[in-house]
Amino acid sequence: MTADLPGQPLRIAVLGDFESLHTQRYVRFFAERGHEVHAISYYAPANELYRVELHVLCGAGGSGSQWSRDKGGSVPGRIASMAPPSLMRLVHACRYQRAGLGHVLRHIAPDVFHAHYVVEHGFYGAFADVHPFIVTAWGSDLLRESYTPLGKLIARWTLGRADVVTGNDPSLLRRAQALGVPAERTALVRVGIDRLFLDAHSVNLEPEDAGPPTIISDRALELLYNVETVIRAFGLVHARLPAARLIVAGDGSQRLTLERLARDLRLGEAVRFLGRLEPRELREALTSAHVYVSVPSTDSMAVSNLEAMAVGAFPVLSDLPSLNGWITNGVNGLLVPPAPSPAQLADALFAALADASRRKAAVAPNRARVEAEGTNERNMLLLERLYYRLAGHPLSDAGSI
Repeated sequence: MTADLPGQPLRIAVLGDFESLHTQRYVRFFAERGHEVHAISYYAPANELYRVELHVLCGAGGSGSQWSRDKGGSVPGRIASMAPPSLMRLVHACRYQRAGLGHVLRHIAPDVFHAHYVVEHGFYGAFADVHPFIVTAWGSDLLRESYTPLGKLIARWTLGRADVVTGNDPSLLRRAQALGVPAERTALVRVGIDRLFLDAHSVNLEPEDAGPPTIISDRALELLYNVETVIRAFGLVHARLPAARLIVAGDGSQRLTLERLARDLRLGEAVRFLGRLEPRELREALTSAHVYVSVPSTDSMAVSNLEAMAVGAFPVLSDLPSLNGWITNGVNGLLVPPAPSPAQLADALFAALADASRRKAAVAPNRARVEAEGTNERNMLLLERLYYRLAGHPLSDAGSI
């Protein structure tokens, strides 16, 4: 037996989007633990997967300019742009089967088969009828897509074929249960943080005049995350507090639009767009920020929230069900309505910047909560024991949480 494993190493098959850092971290963790990990992808991902056997369904082709690539594969760009996403998922499900997903899984003969994102790879994987089958909900798949008519049918059908459904926070599991999954077939497994974020010294623990008042946003620059509202709100804050600074650490389809907005608001050097940062660079950016802001319209418990709380940046967040129990408004963070107005958000940001004692008092409890529940290692070990249970393998006491 590999050291510290609670049983014999498992053969694990994972279907997902391996361009995502979260999926890469899933497979890397279990490979490093000594399990035999197989990653199944329609296209070869850009980055090499560490100690993982990769199975590419479409081979090396299909990446020419006439094709539109997305999480489900490629279809002619004009058709993909016109068709509703859920309708295209039906097309992608057929393409995965034609490309041999079932054959690959039968060849691997996994102890467990795990698919990520319910209405996409979870849906495609369900057709293979390989068990035990775990599906992980990521957020938008259940919090947004499952409320559309066809998306709801896809989600309900997929969840009904899973042996266990995991989710990042209780709100996701409640939605899965509302779609017909018995509570005993759901499990809370968070997308956790790297422990390096717990090894940081926040500017909020320094004297009040340590650097300019700084706000950081590190969500993807996509419409869902309302970064435009963050920039407009910061413009109002900057008018009241000219020394204030905003760091935008992220990338996405809205970047050029948001950079133009910052110029139009004449914010100049007060706003810095840093792009997507590597973990250590992000940790350093977070430690220099007094306030962290994230105001999506819907979301699960984001790993970026946990990283900011671990480092000690004071959180100003959308008041979403996924945050229930994590933030006491006015104590260890401030809550604003989902998709707030710029004026609402500006008031909260200014209040956070103006109260150094409240920011300082929040550092220790926020860090302790994340360390207790939100590390990647803790949550992946929980998932590992779930794998063993589903696979029917006997467990030792080793590796218990």
